[in-house]
Amino acid sequence: MEVAPSSQRWRFQCVSALCLFLGADPTIGFDSESSGDAISEVEISSDSAELVIANDDGTGTATFPTVPLNSTSKSIPPHLKDCGIWLAPSAIKGAGLGMYAGRHFSENEELQVMGDPVIPIIDKHLHNDNDSFEFLWDEYIWNGWVVGMDFEGFENADGASPGFGSTANSFIPLVNVEEGVPKRHAGGLHRLKDPGAGAFTAYFDRQSTATRPIEAGEEFYVDYGEHWFEHRTYLGPVPLGDDLEKATTLFHAYRLLKKSLSTTSDEVLNDLWDTFVRKTEFVESRVIGSFHHDDDEELLKLEKIGSVHELRVKEATKSLEWLYEFGTCGDHIYGATSTLEQAGRGAFASRDLPEGAVIAQLPLIHITNRSRLDMYHFEAGPYSSRTEPRPPQLLLNYCYGHSQSTLLLCPYGPIVSYVNHNQSLANVKIRWADPARGNFMPHLLENDLDALEVDDTAKLAFELVATRSIHKDEEVFLDYGDAWEQAWQEHLRSWKPIDGADLHMTQDEIDRRERFDSWRTVFEQIENPYPPNIKVECHVYFEGDDWKSKSYGRIREELERKLENNSRNDWFECDILRRYREDEMELYTATAVGDEAELLLDLPDIAFRFREKPYTSDMFLENAFRHDIGVPDEIFPDAWRNVRSNL
Repeated sequence: MEVAPSSQRWRFQCVSALCLFLGADPTIGFDSESSGDAISEVEISSDSAELVIANDDGTGTATFPTVPLNSTSKSIPPHLKDCGIWLAPSAIKGAGLGMYAGRHFSENEELQVMGDPVIPIIDKHLHNDNDSFEFLWDEYIWNGWVVGMDFEGFENADGASPGFGSTANSFIPLVNVEEGVPKRHAGGLHRLKDPGAGAFTAYFDRQSTATRPIEAGEEFYVDYGEHWFEHRTYLGPVPLGDDLEKATTLFHAYRLLKKSLSTTSDEVLNDLWDTFVRKTEFVESRVIGSFHHDDDEELLKLEKIGSVHELRVKEATKSLEWLYEFGTCGDHIYGATSTLEQAGRGAFASRDLPEGAVIAQLPLIHITNRSRLDMYHFEAGPYSSRTEPRPPQLLLNYCYGHSQSTLLLCPYGPIVSYVNHNQSLANVKIRWADPARGNFMPHLLENDLDALEVDDTAKLAFELVATRSIHKDEEVFLDYGDAWEQAWQEHLRSWKPIDGADLHMTQDEIDRRERFDSWRTVFEQIENPYPPNIKVECHVYFEGDDWKSKSYGRIREELERKLENNSRNDWFECDILRRYREDEMELYTATAVGDEAELLLDLPDIAFRFREKPYTSDMFLENAFRHDIGVPDEIFPDAWRNVRSNL
């Protein structure tokens, strides 16, 4: 044997009892770099390691098989060695897939070249007669005001965020990733000249940023918000806030008690722990819920580590070998402007990818009845009778379907929603995922849609597989199928701009155009109107008279603080009736639109903003393209074919 080189890390396949002593997971092994003071000497040969272990009771030796941590027991393909993001089973039991770091990320580092898109889901209950139905996306969507799209609908505008926003799990005490607000841009398309206007989401590049240094192997956790867990009591008492620290305090109190009762047998003390913690009747306590009640050996682990928080971090950190064996690389593609006209953004290869490589895993959220994405016009406002159909929810364009089924399968995962269609240049295909690596239950392919309807978890998944070698920075294309291609070609032939397309402006566009101009009164707008899709809003800060005794600078400062927690309820549509100057300041008189309201006097210019009216952005265009992505007939289960063919 020889002494292990200091530059080499090793993983030891250890037996359960010794693993517990060393703070290791028996299913993963023990990392020599995290041994602490327990190991005083390591001697390593090509296939075994002898450890000299020191503790309060003296020293001993043990020998085990070894695997170097910066190599693996299997040959790792070159295209996987520098993978920075992995999808693999989450450390949270029952949570399905999680996302893991494949390398070190620094604090404030953005985790992707371009962040993921966010797809609006607008007023779905209004368009379904307020029917109550299972909608699995409700477990994954983000509130509209969080992702900057609350103005899009009458009642609700939720955001399907299919990258980190849907794939990363949330464990609030260990959150290490912050989800940002997406940018909004139509990709250079305009409704006056482009048939692709409204066919893809304008919300893109929702960046995920490390909130602290993240080490290779750590699971990524985002913040769903405490209310998300508080409203899902079926999840049990999931720890929130500082619950892990409180649990650690409880453990330390037990340890002090144990020390003071040194003459009491360990069996009695362990029974005490079981009675008041592991098997407690206080089942609703989030502090008690911080302990893993089904782990018989957790108390031993805590004796070694001393902190519930540190134990959970350790459990949420996997070896790179484990990720290679059980995970799928999640950063083989990155987002950028597509090479295709009318497509907006696309997905490109991050590195050279060989034929047969799994480019991405696509977990699938199922919608058993696609009519739930139907949309309608309303006779006289949002709560009146529905009239004529309008193009379905934009989400349809991002989901997979089949002509003989009402089922839609909507993928999530980093960057996968940027993959565009191109029949002649397609270099990837879809297939059902490997169950060993993904959250995929093959038996569901044999069940009918009624069984799938009552299944409220995502248990289906595709893989994108390279059909040939793909070079670094080459755009990745999928063949969406003949039906999609024919529908797109027909759309190009028949498309023409809608009436008034030349008058439309986004909020950003009018903000840039009008930023140095005075706000127009309703009388000035008779001859010089704002675009028909734009309205003027006032902030609730200026209701009442409290603000009037403050300086302009103080008013601006307080208003900016309120805008940090912006909500659609903080603004109301208003009419500007008068503009005048007083003490060299331009001031306004306004009133709320609608019911009789008091006049708002002496308002400064910062009291107002432009806002787009609901249902006026490109995705609501009557001539916007809609079609699901085709699932190849040969992989679509017969059990799901619930629509008769017209042939």
